[in-house]
Amino acid sequence: MTKTTAGQRSKTSSSGSLLLPVLLTVVFLAALVSGCASDKVTLYKRGGMTIAIPKDYADQVLIDPVEIDDDRILISLYQKSTYEKEPGTGLLFRVVRYTEAQYEQFLSSDHSGQGFFAKDDAHYYGFSSPTDVQAPYDWEAYQELASSLKDFIKTDFTKRNRLTAHDDNEFFGRTYTYDGEHVFIKYYPYYAVDGSKDEVWTLCLSQPVTPGDGGIWCVERWRDQYGNVYPYFPDEDGVPSREYYADLQAEIDTKRQDPQFDPKTSLLNPEHAASEFVKKAFGHTPRAGSFERAENSGAPSELFAQSTGNIHDYMPKLIASEEPVSAYDLLPCLANFTTNTWSELKATYGSEWWDPFWNALRDAALSDMLADSSDQILRNYYLGKAFLAADGAYTEMISDIVLRQWRYDSRLYNIAMERFSDDEAAELRSRLSYLVSHRGGTFSLGIPGNDPELSLSLNTYPIEFPFDVNLTETSRESFNAEGLGPVTIIECDGLQLKYLENSEDAYYLYCIRTVKEGFFTKGVAVGDPEEKLWDHWMPEELRKLDQISHEDEGWFGDDYDYGYVHAPQDSTKSIMYLIRDGRVAGIGLIDGLFGSMY
Repeated sequence: MTKTTAGQRSKTSSSGSLLLPVLLTVVFLAALVSGCASDKVTLYKRGGMTIAIPKDYADQVLIDPVEIDDDRILISLYQKSTYEKEPGTGLLFRVVRYTEAQYEQFLSSDHSGQGFFAKDDAHYYGFSSPTDVQAPYDWEAYQELASSLKDFIKTDFTKRNRLTAHDDNEFFGRTYTYDGEHVFIKYYPYYAVDGSKDEVWTLCLSQPVTPGDGGIWCVERWRDQYGNVYPYFPDEDGVPSREYYADLQAEIDTKRQDPQFDPKTSLLNPEHAASEFVKKAFGHTPRAGSFERAENSGAPSELFAQSTGNIHDYMPKLIASEEPVSAYDLLPCLANFTTNTWSELKATYGSEWWDPFWNALRDAALSDMLADSSDQILRNYYLGKAFLAADGAYTEMISDIVLRQWRYDSRLYNIAMERFSDDEAAELRSRLSYLVSHRGGTFSLGIPGNDPELSLSLNTYPIEFPFDVNLTETSRESFNAEGLGPVTIIECDGLQLKYLENSEDAYYLYCIRTVKEGFFTKGVAVGDPEEKLWDHWMPEELRKLDQISHEDEGWFGDDYDYGYVHAPQDSTKSIMYLIRDGRVAGIGLIDGLFGSMY
């Protein structure tokens, strides 16, 4: 993990405490003096570069209204209206120039607020945007202004200064930093402390200068056990890595002429290079046993590829419980399941196989590699294949696991569906919809009819209205809500539904209201006498309200006596029963999203 000094972080993240206010009028006049006017733009000379700002924005933008002691900053642009209300705020972005070494440290940082779009032989040029709120009064106008100016400057600045266009993905899109052979070494960071190997990091080493036996090794990036990948550059007093490693290679080439030279204790040995890395980068003191060669980088695609894909290679181990079977070995076997596999397993292993198999699948359902979403996506895919191939009791058992995956992260589940055929994906969505509609949990509205478990619930569905239930809409309204995205409001006969739609075809039903008799929640239906509440609820679970929320009243009306609300602490969800003339006149289930409605 590359170290970034506190000074570097504070200078690049936001306006912060480094802003030194000066008199606005004086600095604005100075900015005008330093700019050269043309017909449509004002030109600013900064560090030998020319930056053009369209005159159309002159009444919206302030240029360098505060003084910053950072030679990487070429120019700072502020939203004038916000700055004038509260000096020091309204920073839109800065145009920055980094040396090669500084850019390498950006690549190994968290990249917050920064991105580069051009380069020349010595520097990289980009935008540094604030990561805190700079315009609380008019956020939309602020965002639109920043976006428009960035679009203009990116194109004009590159062309005007004869730079080469650049994209940071030229680096981030690469699997490795350097070409050639790679070696992977597992590092147990706590082994030297207490002998523990519970946590493991994977170091990726390469030869940055000379390939083959005479080339030095370096750690170019490392992966923690949660899937986070950290590129590494040495950052030696502003020297770019290519020069730093070239000097080290030349030094080793000279030392190799000495008969006493031992390559095992030099950077020609990957294990020694790994040891030197953890000392320098982390301040650790490893000992024998802290390192172990690995076959791959620990990426999910590589780990799953190690499986034989044959369930019979792993089932005996599961039954015997003598050694654990990794999810990376077990799950790929599921892709080869057919409807006949289940009877084959029963015939081969009798009654002993199901419990250890089901427990292993349950344990393998959710990834602990939080930073690498591909791990969860592959887990969803493999279990989805088993789900589609199952029938009878096996389907019932695996459905619990599949539903758990869907609820864990519907976005990743939808991405996994791209791996299925169109027919398989459609079948999987249908089955998931059935599960959501029959296992809605506490915050569900039962639908009267022949299926006593059928319900609508505050949940995410893989298909939109009518969510695989027998309802007919009478009206529909769709719009974009700020901070929420696309919202759809459905009105049925005595029923209102509101749901959000994301870009991955997941539909979150966050509001259900009904005055239609027979619809029920927790055993209490519209039309039931008030006393029935206490057959299904404990008194402390419901709170009496003399007045319901303004939003609920907007739909139900104000012709009611009072309401009862179930709103668990630390939950954004609530259930509301509306009471009129001693009977339940309406039911509402609402997820306040940003906080409880009640």
